[in-house]
Amino acid sequence: MPDEYETLELIWRKQRLIIRWCADAFVYAGTAHLEILSGDRSPHPISETGYRSHFCPRAEVEDAGGPLAYVTAWLETKDDGIPVQLSLF
Repeated sequence: MPDEYETLELIWRKQRLIIRWCADAFVYAGTAHLEILSGDRSPHPISETGYRSHFCPRAEVEDAGGPLAYVTAWLETKDDGIPVQLSLF
């Protein structure tokens, strides 16, 4: 797997999320890789541990408007409306 990751930051409902995006995880298959982790590893709607690794078609992410738009839409579809307990320290 190539080491060509772009690191992005998303503030979602006052929670800092780090998005690592590799558009060509498997060059010939058109498969991309997303890593979504909270800055303090607190849970979010798509991960109880604060970390999520996700392989998907690159075109799916690009069609959604890029990795930030894709992850935001994913979070919104999984959000149950219950506030996430953020770390005090």
